[in-house]
Amino acid sequence: MPLTVAEALFIFNNNVGCRYGTTTTGAAYGFLDIVGAGQDGDGAGQDPTPAQMLAWLQDPQAAAFQPRWDQRLYNTCRAIVGLSAAGTVLLVSQARPTAERYHVEGGLGDGYTFRKTNALPPDAQILATIQYGEGAAAAETEDAGFGQAPIKAGDDVETLVAAIMQSLGKLAPG
Repeated sequence: MPLTVAEALFIFNNNVGCRYGTTTTGAAYGFLDIVGAGQDGDGAGQDPTPAQMLAWLQDPQAAAFQPRWDQRLYNTCRAIVGLSAAGTVLLVSQARPTAERYHVEGGLGDGYTFRKTNALPPDAQILATIQYGEGAAAAETEDAGFGQAPIKAGDDVETLVAAIMQSLGKLAPG
């Protein structure tokens, strides 16, 4: 599902990201991580310039941003499913990406997730709640490792990606 201009604008206006768990206490992955490669952004600076941000807002499907954005979303979902085969993912506001990316075995593109924000601010809001997988959810912990996702996780990852995109579509006006 391609990211629309309305969804990109909603992400920008609200600093949208996602986090595993049921509260806004803790880290989240920021969806405004639209440039750079690898864990450290290839040394080119991790924050998009105003010109890059404007270009993304005008055409989030442009070659400068795709398929990287979709791959980062997939890799982020793969990291989450690797942490827990079932659980809750929240779409949250105020998830400005300021920290590292995680490398995920079997990930797409360069294999990295979206950059994290290590702690959401107190004014972060829950925008959507997404349940995924079957069985018991792993406990929320900031120290949880990000290893290789279970081999059977492919369908769950795709389902989680689709659920996030569907939620973004419902949240974004227009």
